[in-house]
Amino acid sequence: MGRPSMSAETIRNNKISLINATMDMIHESGIQSVSARSLGARVGMNSALIYRYFRDIDELVLFACVHALQEYTNDMVVSSSELDPDNDESYDADIYMLSWEIFCNHAFNNPEEYNTLFFSRHSADLPDVIREYLELFPPERDTSSDVFLEAMFRTTSLQDRNLLLLLPLLEGQRPQDDIILVNDMTIAFFYALLTQLLGNDRGVTPESQTERMLEACRKVAGI
Repeated sequence: MGRPSMSAETIRNNKISLINATMDMIHESGIQSVSARSLGARVGMNSALIYRYFRDIDELVLFACVHALQEYTNDMVVSSSELDPDNDESYDADIYMLSWEIFCNHAFNNPEEYNTLFFSRHSADLPDVIREYLELFPPERDTSSDVFLEAMFRTTSLQDRNLLLLLPLLEGQRPQDDIILVNDMTIAFFYALLTQLLGNDRGVTPESQTERMLEACRKVAGI
């Protein structure tokens, strides 16, 4: 006898419950505290059922970490609205630096979540995960930050997204190969700074890492 089928509403509700429970566990004890057994006990579900909704715990954690991106996009929408692309000659440089400043403020204060979002085994699936996340949590769907979130993370990697901001800034000034190199160096340096925070390196703080990242962005992009 096969498994009884579940309604679409039941599947949706169970996914939401698991994502919310995972968010709570990450907030309380960190990503390492999340396991199928602990989640199952928290939501009153057989832990084996989790794998009917998500490929593995890593994918579920990725869904839960999207919430951290919403806080970044909220700040980005508000701050970027103060820049006028039609009247500001330095707009490309300003939006590039602003994007990195706000991104670093959130990433370096939430290193586990941002490492999961951009450097974990399922990071390449982030655009699809964001789209499904916004379908599961429709009350947030129509806000400008969620529209921005879906649009900004439509591409498949952090490298691709940063390149979209670098091209208008450097195109015509540097060869294409140089721009790609600048892009790769920028992402590699960001990952190194994030890794230092994850490792609790002595003397490293979110503020110090943000300052170092912005200085690197200015230097390698020649701003």
